[in-house]
Order: sequence, then structure tokens, then C-alpha cells
Amino acid sequence: MIEKHYALKSYVEGGIGLYKSPYFKYSSFEEISTLFNAIFSNSKDGLYVCDGNGRTLVFNEAFLHISGIPEKLLYRYSVFQLVEKDYVPNSCAAVTLRTRKKHNTIIDYYNGKKAVLTSTPIFNDNNEIMCVVSNVRDITELNRLHEELEEARKINYQYKQTLSHIQGEYQRNENIIFRSKKIYKIIALADRLSKNDSPVLILGESGVGKGELAKYIHNTSGRSGAFITINCGAIPDNLLESELFGYEKGAFTGANQSKAGLIELANKGTIFLDEIGELPFQLQVKLLNVLQEQKVRRLGGTQSINVDMRIIAATNSNLEKLIEQKKFREDLYYRLNVLQIHIPPLRERIEDIPVLSIHFLNTLNEKYGTQKKIEAEAMEHLINYSWPGNVRELKNIIERIYYLSETDKITVDTLPQTIRSPKIQKQQHIFNTDKQTTLKEAVATFERKYIAQKLQESKTLKECAEKLNIDLSTLVRKKQKYGI
Repeated sequence: MIEKHYALKSYVEGGIGLYKSPYFKYSSFEEISTLFNAIFSNSKDGLYVCDGNGRTLVFNEAFLHISGIPEKLLYRYSVFQLVEKDYVPNSCAAVTLRTRKKHNTIIDYYNGKKAVLTSTPIFNDNNEIMCVVSNVRDITELNRLHEELEEARKINYQYKQTLSHIQGEYQRNENIIFRSKKIYKIIALADRLSKNDSPVLILGESGVGKGELAKYIHNTSGRSGAFITINCGAIPDNLLESELFGYEKGAFTGANQSKAGLIELANKGTIFLDEIGELPFQLQVKLLNVLQEQKVRRLGGTQSINVDMRIIAATNSNLEKLIEQKKFREDLYYRLNVLQIHIPPLRERIEDIPVLSIHFLNTLNEKYGTQKKIEAEAMEHLINYSWPGNVRELKNIIERIYYLSETDKITVDTLPQTIRSPKIQKQQHIFNTDKQTTLKEAVATFERKYIAQKLQESKTLKECAEKLNIDLSTLVRKKQKYGI
């Protein structure tokens, strides 16, 4: 014991590999021993020292925790025996004792810990190994974090690839901008439906983007013909028939020459009938015949012309109610409603509001060479607005505030009053329900709008729940139910 103390004292006082600052005031062996014992014991790295024969001299608590070797085994066996008896997978100190050189390795201990070890030999004056000092650093957590980082990188890469596909393939020609899962599912459905020629009926409120979706279906269908659009509610009834079916020379006064109709022009392509619910009742029979026979006859003509076209119809009307009112043919409805897609209103997919706003603004910036941006507070008001006119209204509002803003920052003051004070707009429409709406539907509509109004007036969800006199969990559930 005296020899060991003398060796430690000589090592410290001799300064071999040890740098002491002017503040090092420890002079007695007891003080130095206490200091080094504290350092040794409190090290987060495992420290292990064995003699020249591999027998354990000292170790700290961290080494026991990392290696998982029972303390009694360290006293009983040398480092060589620990390996032989398979208590440890390997021993860095044993390699150093055999090679008389510093050695580095990584050991996966049986307790699940992974560690980096460095064993350094210490020689006496006779060039004999006096002891081997091993530093054991636990890299289990570091390794786990590295694996998680790599996994996160892979997920991030896959996400970027997916996003690139979505925002690249789906926006290449159709200008469909979205972030919400609802629209993602709709685009995925449209992608599948585009592979056949069956009629598609697109439902949704005015301004949600039914025309853009119809164009997407056509462009991904592979049909070589044109995409023809006709708004059934924008053309007078007396002109709509000739526009759709065409006419022969002399068919009516002013028909000085023959003209192909839009259905005929859509041969090998797609005809998009927007607002199909506005199609005059007498023309619905002719359209049904075209769908069934794939033939069209011009006004005043005697011959039928074969047409290979796909029909996509869209409406914001309730066609089933129109059927009950004898305003829409039931057989035509079922012929058009082979494949159906419903586009939710913008208020039910608020994740799309920021990306759409930025897209519309960037389009104007590119056109006029500006760099205008929407401030966060203004964007919050846009997100909280109910958008009764949907995407079309949003596009118009962005264009308006772009021209009205005097600087490159679009602030709240630039927004229309109805968006800055949404509760005014909500109060104007909150009781504006359809006369044919059921009581259950009307109550749901009122509840949704009333909750949305109270959310606008509250700083937190808790405050809103208190105003509504309901539990916070109930409020969260209703927000999810109504897509607020």
C-alpha cells in the first residue's frame, strides 16, 4: 500500500502528462488523494485500472453501469479470464497488456450498452507495465440518436420525394395547390379515375376548384383530344342547344354555314359540363342519348356523327332535390353519376389557405417584379375567415390586397373589413339557411358557425369553452367534427 501511495505521489508531483495551473494549491498527499478520488468517482465516463497481470486495481461506478460486469467478478477474475469465461465480449485492456501498446475498440456489452474504449499502458522505470488505464465512454444513447437522425433523414427525404411528386406531378399543368390531406385524397382518387372513360360527377360549392380538377382528370387520362368547357348556366337556353350539338347550314335563320358543336369538338377528348344542374330539361334527353349511343346529330342534320369523348359534369346544386322537383332527369343523373368526387369547401380545409394565398401572391410578384409578402397577423385573419366564395374568393382578395398595399408588407389594415372583423360577416350569414334544410342540418350549421364565432372572440380554447359552458374536451371534439 505504501508503494502504491508513493507511486501516485511521484506521478502527481512529477507532473508526467499532468498540467497544473497556478491555482493548484493542493500540497499534501491526503489532499491530492481526496481530489483525485472525487474526480475518479464522479466521472461520467467509465474508468478501469488493472495491474500488469490484468488484475483489477480500481474502477468507478460509471464503469459498472456501462459494462454490466458484477463487482464481485472484477475482484475474482483477471481481464483475460473475464473474456475466457465469456463474462465480457472482449477486453481492450487485455489487448494492451499483450501488445504493450495503446489500444482503441468498440464493445457491445451484454447488457445492451455500446461503448468506445481506450486502454493506455503505464510503465515503470524498468519498462514494465505497472498498470493499464482504460477509459470507457457510453455511446449507446449517441448511437440511438444517430440512428433516429438517420431515420428522420430518410423520412424527411421520403416526405420531400412524396411532396415533390404531389406538388410536381399534380401541379405541372393543373395549377392545383394544396396541403390538406382531404385534397391529397381527392387528387389520388382523381388520378385513379382518370384511367377509364366513365363519366365523372364533381360536386362542391361554387369556387372550390371543380374546373381545375376536371382539367387534371383530362390531362392525366392520356386522351389525345381537346378539353372543352361549357357553362350550362351562362349560355341562354336558345343558344345552348346549337352550342352543344352544332347545326347544319339553313337549320335556322342566320345559319349560313354548318358548324360543329362542342360535343363534336370534344371527340377523342373530354367535355366538361359545368353547372350541369342548370341544363334545360328539354336538352337533358338529347345529352342522355349522346352518352348512351356515343353519337351526336347536328340541328337540322339527318346523319349521326360518332364521337369518342368523356363527359365530366360538375354542379353545386343538389341534383337529387332537382329530381324530386322534376327539374332534372333521374336517368341522366344516374348516367352522369357513375364516378363521383366531392370537393370540400375551403373552410373545411384551412391548411390550404396559406399555401394558396402565397401561391396567388407569388404569381402577382412574378408578373410585376415585386416582392410583396403577407404578414403573419394578416395571414391569421385570412385563415380565420370562413370564405363563402371558396378558392375563387381567396384569389380575388389576394389580388385586391396586392394592388391596395402601398409597401412590400401586406398588413391587416389592407384586408377588407369583412375579413378583419369576421364576426360581422358571420352575424350576417349565421341564420341564412336553406328553406329545405332539415332541422338537424340547420342545428349543425348554427352550432358550427356559433363555435367558430366564439373561437374568434376568445384568446384560448379554455376561454372559449368557458364562454360556451362546455368542457374543453367537448370543444376540441366539435372543432374536429366541423373542421374549424
